[in-house]
Amino acid sequence: MQKEEFVQLLARYNKGQCSEAEIRLIDQWYDRLGTESSVALSEEDRQKLKKKLWHSIDLQTSDDAETVVQAEEKTVRLPLFRGWAAAAAVITLIGLGALLFNRYPSRSANRITQPTVRADDFVTYTNTTQQPQTLTLEDSTRIYLQPQSTIRYAVKAHPNKRETWLKGKAFFQVHKDPKRPFLVYSGTIVTRVLGTSFWVTAPADVPTVEVAVHTGKVSVFKKRPKVHVGNDDVDETASVVLTPNQKVTIYVDEDRLTRGLIDQPEPIRAPARPVPTAFVFDDSPLPEVLQQLERAYGIEMEMSNEALNNCRFTGKIDQQSLYVKLELICRTLNLQYEVQGNRILITGSGCTP
Repeated sequence: MQKEEFVQLLARYNKGQCSEAEIRLIDQWYDRLGTESSVALSEEDRQKLKKKLWHSIDLQTSDDAETVVQAEEKTVRLPLFRGWAAAAAVITLIGLGALLFNRYPSRSANRITQPTVRADDFVTYTNTTQQPQTLTLEDSTRIYLQPQSTIRYAVKAHPNKRETWLKGKAFFQVHKDPKRPFLVYSGTIVTRVLGTSFWVTAPADVPTVEVAVHTGKVSVFKKRPKVHVGNDDVDETASVVLTPNQKVTIYVDEDRLTRGLIDQPEPIRAPARPVPTAFVFDDSPLPEVLQQLERAYGIEMEMSNEALNNCRFTGKIDQQSLYVKLELICRTLNLQYEVQGNRILITGSGCTP
């Protein structure tokens, strides 16, 4: 991502105009503040530093930014030089802010504004703000609770499991613990993981639950109608297993589900592949190109007919999202792609040998 694009992304984030994938990118960037330096910051310190960074960006861009409003959408365009200056200011403030806030440590690591409600040894948090709020559990699991959403969990940690109850939407980064599976209850739907990151969307007024996986693997299943809540009252015999970049939408009242891909698939991060894949091709056969995309994203790629084996692609597409990559490949070769469930199908008349 170019520096100008990065500053524009920050400006859209500050105005609440980012997509879910862009919000995750920004949050992940802020999460790295302090953790990649020699000075560790608490969550509240990161939020204070975040405000300082935004203040610097506003100073860098407010005088020269050109605002264009089109059909209810506001886009901020920044000159290239000014974008570089803002990005440089951000990088400089990271080091200065870390040293400044380390002198004034905070005891609080959460920014949930709704008061805690304690009843029957359970804690309930509700995000009544207009921005996602971060909650860190005792096992280091992090929950990014979205606006108007509620999360509930036990005060005392259970020795055999970790349980949360969600109404609304949240992104989970679950700390890996094979001895204590992590369960998210959304009405009658249960999401079970050991350690991974994923979205759960369970609106209170809509009888659907969506689970979207970004890293690791999760299983989603329906809870048995019993009074007691625990591992003994869930039925995993009809579970749906999801891997990275896959999602499932469950229509609770209709007792049916649909599987698909998340909106912005990302390359799978694994210790075996610490270096990002270079998507650079020089007269490469289409099957080879698709195989490399399949390995990187963990998404099945299929061709509709054997004539596509003759197609060859040349290009550098390592900076684009998956769907932009596919669009460039298909336009070059006069083909089409279609998302079918959790796979992608490439169609077309093929190429001359």
